[in-house]
This record gives sequence, C-alpha cells and structure tokens, in this order.
Amino acid sequence: MGKIRQMLTRKKNRKATKEDTRIIGIVGAGRHVGVTHLTVLLANYFSSICGEHTAALEWNGHGDFDRFGRACTGETEAECYEIQDVSFYPHGDEVVLVKCLRKNYEKIVVDFGALGEQKKAELLRCQKVYLVISFSEWQEGAFGNQNDWEQEAVTYGWHCLAAFGSEESRNKWNQVRHPAVDRIPLSADAFSIVPEQIQWLDQLR
Repeated sequence: MGKIRQMLTRKKNRKATKEDTRIIGIVGAGRHVGVTHLTVLLANYFSSICGEHTAALEWNGHGDFDRFGRACTGETEAECYEIQDVSFYPHGDEVVLVKCLRKNYEKIVVDFGALGEQKKAELLRCQKVYLVISFSEWQEGAFGNQNDWEQEAVTYGWHCLAAFGSEESRNKWNQVRHPAVDRIPLSADAFSIVPEQIQWLDQLR
C-alpha cells in the first residue's frame, strides 16, 4: 500500500521545473475502438497523478467532448470545459493547438478519431502517437486494408494498443506481425484513475 500511496501523491511531491510541451496523438484504425476513452484517461493521468498542466483536444468533429463537457459542467457549447484540472477543447484544429502551446501546457493529448479523418501532417506534429486497433471478431475487416495502417505504424514508429478483442488474437498477431500491440487494461471510468492502472500509464509517458 505504501508504494501505491506514493504513486497517488506524486503530484504533491513533483518538482516545479517546467518541461517543454509534449503533444501526444491518439488515433484509431477505425471508429469505436476506444480512442476517446484513452484520450480522457491519459489526460486525467497526466493531470491528477503526474501534476502536469494538461489539455485535451478533440480533433475529429465527433462531438464527444461537447457531450460529456455539458454533462460534467452544465455549460453549453463552451470553447473549453475545465474538468478535474484538465482543459478539454471540443473543437480542436491548428488555431486551438497554437493557443494551447501559448498557454504553456506541459501535455497536450489529441483525439484524432479514425485514420483518414485528418491530414498526415497533423499526426506528424506529435512527439508520440498511439494507434488503437481492435481484435474483436465483429470489427474484423471494418478498418479497410490492414496493411495500410500496419505499414504506417511501422514507418512512423507509432505505439499500437488494443482494448477490445481476444487475448489469443493479440498474441497471435504479436508472434507474426509488426508492430507489436499492447493491451489496454480495463478502465470502467476514464475520469477515475485506479492504482492498478498507474504502472501501465507510466509506460505511456
């Protein structure tokens, strides 16, 4: 318990030195693979556990940030929703990104939606990109040519993750295909970080 308590109080003990802003992009091989959930989870981890000034941008037009922003704050059509010390921007684009850079956020997490919904240059702005795929049988073949996103992940050094689908399918993939795909642990609530998730999230920093 002592180690867990130490991790959960990292924000209080964090040094005051200012880091350069890091932009982290999250994109899906297709829709409904968990991109927005991971974006919110990671942003809350940076803010509540790491104590970093954090923004999250929805850069896809799906409207998810507006929906949960209204539910959490009672505001309507806000430019930015402040939820648990994270600034959520529902209408991300180049202008909003520049504003965030000027505000000296330490971490900016960008929800890019599905591949093909953005220009490649937008992903290239990111210091890290996480590609979320799915091994669910009912989604097989739903993401277009598998070799396209697989090759892009290899070329650009994206870290591949999967929340859905069988562990057997993921293990078979990792035996014969590249890049390897890591499992996203179960997260019932993206706004709540539990101790079991911290060690895994630490690896995404």
